[in-house]
Amino acid sequence: MTAGGANTGARILVVDDDPGLLDLIEIRLAADGYEVTRAVSGAEAIECFRAQRPRVVISDLRMDGMDGHALFARLHAEAPTVPVIILTAHGTIPDAVAATQRGVFGFLTKPFDGRELLAKVAEAMAVSPQVEASVGEDAGWRAGIVSSSLVMEELLRQARRAADADDPVLISGPRGSGKEALARAMHAASRRAGKPFVVIRCAEFAGLKPGPSPLARALAAARGGFLLLDDIEELPPVEQAHLLPLVREHTLFSAPSLADAPDMRIVATTTQPLDQAIRDGRFRADLFYAIGRVALNMPALAERREDIPALVATFVARTHGTARGVGPDAMAALQEAAWPGNVRQLKSVVEQTLTLAVAPQVPVTLVRRLLKEETEREMAALDDARRGFEYDYLVQLLDTTGGNVTHAARIAKRNRTEFYKLLARHGIDPGTYK
Repeated sequence: MTAGGANTGARILVVDDDPGLLDLIEIRLAADGYEVTRAVSGAEAIECFRAQRPRVVISDLRMDGMDGHALFARLHAEAPTVPVIILTAHGTIPDAVAATQRGVFGFLTKPFDGRELLAKVAEAMAVSPQVEASVGEDAGWRAGIVSSSLVMEELLRQARRAADADDPVLISGPRGSGKEALARAMHAASRRAGKPFVVIRCAEFAGLKPGPSPLARALAAARGGFLLLDDIEELPPVEQAHLLPLVREHTLFSAPSLADAPDMRIVATTTQPLDQAIRDGRFRADLFYAIGRVALNMPALAERREDIPALVATFVARTHGTARGVGPDAMAALQEAAWPGNVRQLKSVVEQTLTLAVAPQVPVTLVRRLLKEETEREMAALDDARRGFEYDYLVQLLDTTGGNVTHAARIAKRNRTEFYKLLARHGIDPGTYK
């Protein structure tokens, strides 16, 4: 491989407190087409890593201050899918072997030749997919996701690596954070990209039953592609039981005994911690384990505030092209907001400001007013959703226990007095379930 080849643009972070060794490694990697970032300490490496998001890290094991072990632990906690290669002397080989057991991709023993270095880096590159939005031929798959934050880039690395598998996927995250967009990105990156992407809104689903049901029609429509089960936590237990065989078949659909099972990738989204729902008796543990073979977590917008300017610019361009802009004060207000409704709420606020503003620059006063109104609406909607969930949960408990308040209260981890108050608040008579 020569400079300008397939490795062009792939960034490697090299960490060593020996300038001579840094020079040698940089020369070898640059000659093969890689872009190299150098760091002479663990602290500097962390700064470079967060700023540039390399695809591979090469670090010496023994360094003053933060050594290779400590640096790996810090990087692995933030981005576990980025391969780390450790450089070690003969006397520290046992340490390097132990490090691979903790998740280090591999190690090279000094002195090593250039071919050995390039071979190990090539192995690491093979498991570290390109995820940047504007670099490389493969970047179009994530075009619907605007982000450059470290937390999102790590999530996209995980999604890209899992895209071509056939295991079911569970994407969790708050409402409005972009879970469906992530599922669509995985579809676009997969071998099924040319096949359908079908969505079932579980909160609106009338019943998962055999025969000519909405599920049957969705299965037929999604054949060969992706089937998204949106808000899977909304399914009542009886419908979860109907869904379980479908999910299990699709974890093993290539088995000879299941040759007739529809060929598709199943993805589910949830806004609630399903482990708590399992403990509460609201979600089947066997369905959770079947659907969660690949688990991805979409962060709230408040966890990726550095993405807000790029998101705002995207919404502005889609709505008004370059005719309008958001001034520094207004942008600061947007970046400081709580965003309980996440990206969906940000989009709504930006679109409203562009519609209502009369000046070329959106004023901060308008942004603050709309933020206040939007947040109040989001919190009211959240309260309504919580009340609706509580009512459904109580009804399911009483239905399951045959109206036995003592048993239902025990499952809900409430005493009888508290449980009766909950029933009274929702106007529920336990006697009707006996």
